Amino acid sequence: MKIAVFHLGFFYSGGGEKLVLEEIRGLRALGHEVDCYAPYVDRQGCYPDVKEMAEIRPLLPPPPRWLPMKDPLWVLLSCLLIPLIARRFRRYDVLFGANQPGPWYAFVVGSLLRKPYVVYLAQAIRLLHPRRVDLENGIRIREGDHRFLMALKAAGGRLIDWADRLSVSRSSLVLTNGLHVSNWIKDVYGVDNYSCPAGCHPLPDENLNFTSRWSGTLCVGEIRIRKPFILLTNRHSPMKRFEYALWALKAILRSRPDLRLVITGQETEYTDQLRYLVRGLGLERNVLFVGLVRESELAILYRQAAAYVYPSPEEDFGMGLVEAMGSGTPVVAWNNGGPTSIVADMETGYLVEPYDVDRFADRMLSLVENPSLAEKLGRAAHRRAKDLFSYDRHNQFLELALVGAVRGQPSAAEIEARLVSVPTLVEE
Repeated sequence: MKIAVFHLGFFYSGGGEKLVLEEIRGLRALGHEVDCYAPYVDRQGCYPDVKEMAEIRPLLPPPPRWLPMKDPLWVLLSCLLIPLIARRFRRYDVLFGANQPGPWYAFVVGSLLRKPYVVYLAQAIRLLHPRRVDLENGIRIREGDHRFLMALKAAGGRLIDWADRLSVSRSSLVLTNGLHVSNWIKDVYGVDNYSCPAGCHPLPDENLNFTSRWSGTLCVGEIRIRKPFILLTNRHSPMKRFEYALWALKAILRSRPDLRLVITGQETEYTDQLRYLVRGLGLERNVLFVGLVRESELAILYRQAAAYVYPSPEEDFGMGLVEAMGSGTPVVAWNNGGPTSIVADMETGYLVEPYDVDRFADRMLSLVENPSLAEKLGRAAHRRAKDLFSYDRHNQFLELALVGAVRGQPSAAEIEARLVSVPTLVEE
């Protein structure tokens, strides 16, 4: 098949961007011709070491560098102009809208050219359906555009809501990123959907190594990391609430003053706030900000970490959790949102009631002080990731949905029967 993928944009190295790049790679490996389109592409700011980034096609010419708010402006402009460029996509067999406005692009092009399309949602559109953490910290695409987005909502919220619901409801099939998001999308849009969670590349069983995690050093660029260390990987945004991990680390250091917390990711204004907190807590020697690392370096960090922490309290999914588990690393997260369908509490890691920092710290410490427990949970985490959250599984499920859309939209019962007939594709 010839597949056109539409995505919000490639502005930074985030989980949504990584998933689309993995889908492109996976569908091509399954024998399909895949092209990806977005309003705006920052090839240096978004996974510069991933080769598929060089092939992403902008929907519009790039905005001038001096233009303020260029990211949301270009997204808005592309939503308005997509009917005028629809003929560019006439050669494709099926369209794939990966998160809004991807479904809107797919709906408009599909309606004009009579092409089927499939929608993938990792969330209900934030602008109209914010979580509590979004209301507390502000909704943004990049730093500084919160006011613009709020003005856009005030002026065109009803129109955006109409376009959002129309493009989702008219699709051949709606896929969602995990069971938590699946239930959320059902509540918001009232549409049947299928959970097709993001994944990882699980290590082969023979490559799991637990003894190496407890001593020695690891080099990431010019930074030397002494083991053992706890890992935190996520986009640097206030809604991710890294401070909970820092407060927990402060408590742990009373028992393990040698322990380190390694934080990866592109630095933002929020990073400056975190550094200030690190100094205030006296953690300068125990917290390492290693910046945006290459995917190969990130893989090494995952498989060498003693434990992985995910302090975001209202996460829709949690790709970092899945990637850590795929490397055999036990995880600690809050018992809320996406992590509840990823982590099996006390089997593959720990789920802690939200905001109980003392308990969060205790769970982190138990893994660091008991290597045999960390290995037991880590091996179970690896098995769960391999069975439920591999990219091979994700992309086979996605292929099944796209092929079904091309052949004609079947009934809900027929979709269910086809999915169940492929047991490796059905989430527990």
